[in-house]
Amino acid sequence: MTVDPGDSREAPAPRTARRRWRRLFLPAVPDVLGLLAAQGQSSVAGMAAFAAWSHGGGTEAAAAVRAARNEAYGARRELLAALQAALSTPVDQENLYTLSERVDRILEVARHAVREAEVLGWTPDVHAGTMGDRLAEGTRALLAGFELLVKDPEEAGRRADAASDAVHHVERDYREAMAELLQVDDLRTVLAGQDLYRRYLVVAEAIVAVADRLWYVVLRGA
Repeated sequence: MTVDPGDSREAPAPRTARRRWRRLFLPAVPDVLGLLAAQGQSSVAGMAAFAAWSHGGGTEAAAAVRAARNEAYGARRELLAALQAALSTPVDQENLYTLSERVDRILEVARHAVREAEVLGWTPDVHAGTMGDRLAEGTRALLAGFELLVKDPEEAGRRADAASDAVHHVERDYREAMAELLQVDDLRTVLAGQDLYRRYLVVAEAIVAVADRLWYVVLRGA
């Protein structure tokens, strides 16, 4: 394009220059779904450690639960910072916040269970091991749902159902454990076991709460 020396208008900037300008002045879109998945991955690792602890994994498994909880907390903080900075996200910000908040509760309750067991001197038994396995399976299904939320929402919904199904029998396991516990004569053992078994039930409820919200996001079209 030839510009008349007397014309005050400037020639349009080349396309590459315009792209460079946008990169300089427009903020990068944060990978909020990747950050949610990172929190989910730490939660999966933590619940796998919790299941191992529930099978008698001892201090090593307990330490792994705590380490995973710290990692998950860090991932959640990164996600919240990204949500605050993002102009737009592929999934509604409120839904991402709620999913992150609810999945955070899963590992938090598990960590408290480990700590309380240590204080009370309670040793996990076969019932705890069974419930721990179900909880770990449910958390894995939630992570799969997070990763599919945009790519395949219908499959994400199915993974939410799988998470709920995985923990569906925890309440039955809890009742069986309680029925057996009531046959024990030592009151201290009964009270400690009652409280710890209930923790497993609370984790199961937390998993279902995440699954319900995941389905809500799917139905709202993210």
